[in-house]
Amino acid sequence: MKHFNIIIVLLLLWVLPNNSKAQQYTGTSGLIHIPSAEMHHEGDALIGAHFLNKNMMPDIGFLYNGEKYNTFDYYVGLTPFSWLELSYVCTERIRSKDSQGNIKWSKDRYASVKIQPLKEGKYYPAVAIGCNDVWTAAFYKDRPNVQLYYMNLYIAATKHFIFSNNELGVTLSYRHFYRDYNSKWNGIVAGITFRPAFFPQARLIAEYTGNEFLLGMDMLLWQHVRLQASMKNFKYVNAGLCLQFNLLGKKYLY
Repeated sequence: MKHFNIIIVLLLLWVLPNNSKAQQYTGTSGLIHIPSAEMHHEGDALIGAHFLNKNMMPDIGFLYNGEKYNTFDYYVGLTPFSWLELSYVCTERIRSKDSQGNIKWSKDRYASVKIQPLKEGKYYPAVAIGCNDVWTAAFYKDRPNVQLYYMNLYIAATKHFIFSNNELGVTLSYRHFYRDYNSKWNGIVAGITFRPAFFPQARLIAEYTGNEFLLGMDMLLWQHVRLQASMKNFKYVNAGLCLQFNLLGKKYLY
C-alpha cells in the first residue's frame, strides 16, 4: 500500500500540472479563479508570480493589434490576523513597440483585501467578504474613464467535510465585477476541493467561474514553496509559484 500511495503522488505531480489553499494569482487564499472563505494562517507572508493565459484575462485592456496575449503577474501577500488578508499585485501589459520593434511594457496594479467575519464551525461554513482593487473601488468606481480590469466584490462560504482522513471542501460564492467587459464572471460561482489523506499537502480543485470550468491542483512543498497549475475548459494552462513564510515562526503542513 505504501508503494501504491507513492505511485499515486508521482502521477498527480506529473499529470495535473501539465494537463490540469490559494487563489494564487491574486496573492490571497481561494481556489483558482474564484474566491473562497478559506484564509491563510495568521502571520503568513507570500511573494510569487503567476503565468496567465490570455483566456483568463479581461476582454479589454490586454489587447495588442486587436488580439489578447498571454502575460503574467507578481504579488506580495500578508495575513496579519487570522481574519484578515492583504495583497498587492502587478500585472504586465503591452503598451507599445519602439522603432526597433521591441515591446514596451507597463503595469496594472491593484490591492486586495479579504475579511473573514465567521470562522468555520462543526455545523456551519466559514464566511468571508472581499474586494479586489480596493483602492479603485473606494475612490474611482464611478468614473467611466477609469478602467477597472480586476475590481470586484464578493462574499463566499466554504465548508469542509472529513471522511477516512480525506478532506472535501465545498465553496459557494457571489461575485460582482463593476465593468461590463467582466460581467461574464458575475453571479453565483462554485467549486470543490479534495485533499487526500496520504498527501495532504496537495489539493485537487474543480470550479465553475460563471463562464467556464477550471480544473487544477495546488500544493505546499517543504513548508515554503507553493505551486499551482490549472486548465481552463481543458485547453488553456495557467501556472504559478510563490514562496511562503510565517513571520510568527509557526510551521504548518499545508
